[in-house]
Amino acid sequence: MINIFTKQIHLVFNSREKDRITKPILDHPPNKLYYFTAYIRDTGQKDQNLSYLEQNIELLKNKLPQLEIIQKEVDYANYIEVIQEISKIIKDEREENPNCEIYINVGSGSKLTGIASVEAAKLWDCDIYYVYSTDYNPSGEGPEHKGEMILIEPLTFPLKKPKELYIKILKLIDKLIQERYKGKDYNEKKKKFIYKKDLVEQLYKEKVLTLQNKNKDERKLKASKYMNSKKYLNRLNSELNYINVSDHKRNKKIYLTKEGKEVLQIFRYHF
Repeated sequence: MINIFTKQIHLVFNSREKDRITKPILDHPPNKLYYFTAYIRDTGQKDQNLSYLEQNIELLKNKLPQLEIIQKEVDYANYIEVIQEISKIIKDEREENPNCEIYINVGSGSKLTGIASVEAAKLWDCDIYYVYSTDYNPSGEGPEHKGEMILIEPLTFPLKKPKELYIKILKLIDKLIQERYKGKDYNEKKKKFIYKKDLVEQLYKEKVLTLQNKNKDERKLKASKYMNSKKYLNRLNSELNYINVSDHKRNKKIYLTKEGKEVLQIFRYHF
C-alpha cells in the first residue's frame, strides 16, 4: 500500500482520461509528479489529448498547490525510449533521496507504455498501480472511464537483471567501438567491431576485470587474462546474445548485437 510518510514520486502518461489519472494523485498526494505526453516519432504525430492534460494539471494545481509537476514528452510507440526515460527519473530521484517511493500508473497512456512501466518497476523495484472504473465507454464522448474509480496494485514477479559486470563490459565494448571509428569514413553497410585482444587488454587496464595473481612472465600474464575473461565473453556471446564473436582463429572480432545495443540503452543511466 502507498506509504504517506515517505517522499513519493508518481509517474503518469497522458490519455483521454481525467479521474483515472487525477484521483489516485488526489487521494495519495505525492511530492512530485512526472506527467508524460505522447509523441510518435516515426509518424510525427503529437499527443491528441492535450486538452485532458491541461484540465488535469489545472485541477491538480488547484487541489494540490504544493505539488511539483514536471511535464515530459516521450515516444509512446518506442519501448526502449519509454523504459529509458523511466530509468533516468528513478536514478535521479534515488540519488537525491534513496528512500523515496516511486509509483507508476500503468493504466493510462498506451499499451506499450504500460508494458514498459511494468518492466521498469521490476528492474528498479518500484510500485505500480492500475485504475479502472464502474463505467467504461471507450467509444463515447469524454473520458473513457467514468463513475467510481477503483485502484489496484497488481502483483508482479521479479525480473532478473543482467549482472552489473556484464553491463560494464558492454559499455566498454561500446566505448572502444566509438573510439575506433571516431573521425573515420565508414561504410554503414558494414558492422562496427573491435578486436578481442584489444578488449581483453582494456578490461584489465580499466579494472573491469582483475587477476588475483599477476604472473611476471608477459606471455603467461596475457594467457591468464584471456582465460579469465573467456567465461564472461562466452556468456555474453552464447547465453545472453549481447555480442557476436567472429570465428577467426587469430584477431577475433567482437560486434554488439541488436539485443546488446538495446540493453545498453535501457541501462544507460544505471551501473
